[in-house]
Amino acid sequence: MPFGLKNVGATYQRAMVTLFHDDMIAKSREEENHIKILKELFERLRKYKLRLNHVRCSFGVKFGKLLGFMMSDKGIEVDPN
Repeated sequence: MPFGLKNVGATYQRAMVTLFHDDMIAKSREEENHIKILKELFERLRKYKLRLNHVRCSFGVKFGKLLGFMMSDKGIEVDPN
């Protein structure tokens, strides 16, 4: 590009939103590993200056729906709906 990279941060954020549809998950079986995984996730978000929508964030969830799949302690299953 002759004028350099402009709005690359916003472009990357749009790409991530498109890719993940605003959904990300950090999952682990043990609590100790979960805290480590969360720290790595937040460090990566800070490094690339990404933002989370605090209204849509949930912590300590035992099960839920993500991208058409049901996530639980049993594993990943197809959403019956």
